[in-house]
Amino acid sequence: MLSSFLFRIKDHRRKQGRRYELGHVLFFSILAILSGADSYRKVQKFIVNH
Repeated sequence: MLSSFLFRIKDHRRKQGRRYELGHVLFFSILAILSGADSYRKVQKFIVNH
């Protein structure tokens, strides 16, 4: 349910910035924050590890 909502959010990034789908970026960012990540670097580290 959450993922279906996240994939309906309009992506305003330029074509150059769309390496990954926005839904995936948002979903993994939420998971990282719930796991205790409190900075961009910690979010990135969480995503790489998982």
